[in-house]
Amino acid sequence: MTQLSWQDATIEWFGATTFRLQAKGLTIFLDTWLERPSVMPTFLRIDEVTHADYIFISHAHFDHLPGCDRLAKQTGAIVIANGEAINVLRGAGVPEEQLLPVAGGERIPLFLSKTRQDATGGKCRLAGGPPGAPPLPHSDLAVAEVHVWPSLHCLLPGQSHADIPDVMDTGTKYSGSSPYACTIDITRGMRYGLLRLGEIVPAERLDDGEKSFVEYVADTKRNVMSNFDGGQLCFSLLVDERTLCWNGHLGGYSAILQTIRPQPDVLIQAIAGRANIDGWPFDGSAAEAASDICRWLGQPQRVIWCLHDDAPIKPWRIDTKAATEMVEAVTKSRIHSLDHAVKVKVFPS
Repeated sequence: MTQLSWQDATIEWFGATTFRLQAKGLTIFLDTWLERPSVMPTFLRIDEVTHADYIFISHAHFDHLPGCDRLAKQTGAIVIANGEAINVLRGAGVPEEQLLPVAGGERIPLFLSKTRQDATGGKCRLAGGPPGAPPLPHSDLAVAEVHVWPSLHCLLPGQSHADIPDVMDTGTKYSGSSPYACTIDITRGMRYGLLRLGEIVPAERLDDGEKSFVEYVADTKRNVMSNFDGGQLCFSLLVDERTLCWNGHLGGYSAILQTIRPQPDVLIQAIAGRANIDGWPFDGSAAEAASDICRWLGQPQRVIWCLHDDAPIKPWRIDTKAATEMVEAVTKSRIHSLDHAVKVKVFPS
């Protein structure tokens, strides 16, 4: 049998921050927003997915978590997510043994599904654990690993959703804010604004995208989510000697980003919104913030933008030109663009 290595790793993008990675025999989903509001294209239906080993969830919002419960129950994948997302999934009936709550700072060995099955049957070397805990393979049997880090959700560029432009330019500079501006504003905006859009705005004033969004979030049984992000997470996947870092929003803690080791060869970076650095609204543009993040992470060889394509509500898309030009001008990183549902190699040779 041919030994799989980092050179065989592939990635597919299904919109927003949802990706499928295949590496070392593992299939890993990054977020699970596959089936989206009706106005948006669906590139992969959940019932078309026949295998997944792990699901990493960046946070619990409507465009990241929905679909995770159905995908996990269908495939038996282990879900690695924050406590808010885990509680939502538990309430949706995902078995406890598939739920792995994290808060950032964890280093987790990743196993093939067969190895996990062997552990359940006592057919492989096991890790230690308390009596009654589900059997876990010994870390020596892992084929890859993931490091989880605390991160931050981006912020709104204005005082309210009404200030958001139709198309957000990553070159637009922002400055000033309330001294209390933080992700609490995002949570309140979700709970009392965005997720109540159908109650607040008369139906005749909603455009087609907004109508489809209202219908989507109203179906809480099928589309599980929370108004609270639960604590944004950043994931570093280590495959042999190569590392991919996935940061599903334009934010983070500078000290953490500067000390992540190993530094990534590939960075998947969300580029929407006003950057949230160290808990403060970033004074400057998304392009400048992304350039800082690239520098802090050691100038990854390849950068892949996400959360910049068409959306059902404003901003309807993100103009990444300024961010691409600045990152390539001030760092050694190079932007690698993906088309939806097209499988490509993850790591540059």
